[in-house]
Amino acid sequence: MKNRWVIGAQVSTTHSPLESLPVDRVFRTIERVNAILKIDILVVGARESPEIFQSLSGPSRPVDQIFLWYNVLSDIDGMEDSDLVVNWRGERSAGWGGWAEKESEVAETFRFVCPNNPGARAKTLRRLHHLLSSYPFTGVFLDKIRFPSPANGLEEVLSCFCEHCRASAKVTGLDLDAVARLFQDRTIALDVLLNDDTADWLSLFTDSASLLLRFLRFRMDSITGLVAEAHALASGLNRRVGFDLFSPGLAPLVGQDYRALVRFADWIKPMTYRVAEGPAGLRLEIPALAEGVSQMFGLDESKISGWAARHIPGFDINTLEQTRRQAVPLSVISTEIGAAVRLADPVPVYFGLELVRHAGVVDITPQLVRDMVQAGRTASPAGTFISWDLMHAPMDSIRALAAEL
Repeated sequence: MKNRWVIGAQVSTTHSPLESLPVDRVFRTIERVNAILKIDILVVGARESPEIFQSLSGPSRPVDQIFLWYNVLSDIDGMEDSDLVVNWRGERSAGWGGWAEKESEVAETFRFVCPNNPGARAKTLRRLHHLLSSYPFTGVFLDKIRFPSPANGLEEVLSCFCEHCRASAKVTGLDLDAVARLFQDRTIALDVLLNDDTADWLSLFTDSASLLLRFLRFRMDSITGLVAEAHALASGLNRRVGFDLFSPGLAPLVGQDYRALVRFADWIKPMTYRVAEGPAGLRLEIPALAEGVSQMFGLDESKISGWAARHIPGFDINTLEQTRRQAVPLSVISTEIGAAVRLADPVPVYFGLELVRHAGVVDITPQLVRDMVQAGRTASPAGTFISWDLMHAPMDSIRALAAEL
């Protein structure tokens, strides 16, 4: 390859008990990886550990660029039930129970707060300011800048209908009561649309077209507005900003508009995960979306698969079953990385490379790493990110990545 890839990596203080992460162990792990391949950007968080944060971001930092990993809209500091998004039925975010079901020690619920709730906004921005003022990080890596995903269930995806969103939507001329009635009355004729030669998957949700499109746009604008505030805060403290974004094909469904968001980013990391069965992992999210649409609208999944095969690059009639059984096809991953590169241009894209082991969620192997690097290379990204935790990264797969570079 002509240009050397930028290599990013993440150290999670959320996916292990803090008592199992003494600073010397964290440093040794980073040094072991650095001896195999040079890390250019290191992201650490999202749970605050003063000792780890100060040691990694201070004068003895093991990597030149150290970013704070910060969850903007999920598991925020001081989170209360009244902060949570509300679905069209009036139910608060319940989150994803996968970690708890596996008796994991991971401190991550995937319960989401509303970007239009002034109390929640104030809490998350105040906390971000405190952390950036307390530690000498190079910048901040904004994660969870979205609404709930299909992993939480389609009912939760269809949010938010809280009083704050209703008031904000009304200002734009959008009636959220009318949107809720579309879901309640099942007046979206998906059975007809699935047999139609429409241009993109969003049209599946837009037979009641302008209303649903305006709802999706309202959600994206709500996320972008909060991100703009977070960016202004970080920039005011002379910090750089990176984003953790959903893979482009599903990003609009969780309120992420790539073209609007990248105006506030120094670089982005699309979560192009093909093996993990957890939130943001396409192996979980794609089937969860298909199942949710099938159940909510009484449709056969074969119709959904048929439509996807006709309209989504890289998909064929067997993709959904292959995704469930094994992994997302590499053709889909390559297409998604390429889409991220185009949408983000000229902002650098460092695609998310699963290189981690968590029992019951993901078990990466050297061959899976080699396959992903080769698929990513065809899309010409600026680099890749070892995701999502060096503390759970198998060294044989680190060596496989180094060999591919």
